[in-house]
Amino acid sequence: MNLIILLIIVDIVPLGLLLLGGIYETKHSKFPNTKIGYKNKYSILNKKTWEYSNKLASKIYGAIGSFLLVLNTIGIFIFGEEAFSTILALTFILVVIARLIIENIIKKKFKLK
Repeated sequence: MNLIILLIIVDIVPLGLLLLGGIYETKHSKFPNTKIGYKNKYSILNKKTWEYSNKLASKIYGAIGSFLLVLNTIGIFIFGEEAFSTILALTFILVVIARLIIENIIKKKFKLK
């Protein structure tokens, strides 16, 4: 496969994470309306959890997105097509870990069960 196409494919998810981080930081809805923002069962409890979870999600998704963008780009340029499936698997794992980290921090911060 062409190197540019591989690069575009592996960088779609990190760019999406960066976009979500920006949306969660600046464009999330005000509390009673939870149409746009980071939603889970803990974040929609009250205004304080809504604001905190959106700010936290924006920071974590921004950091993970930036890290993956650099890592995936370097990985594709150095290893090429051989590392394609490994890079995609690592990207998926880090996205799941980011989601779990956000949920655990919100739970611990507000002592929810």
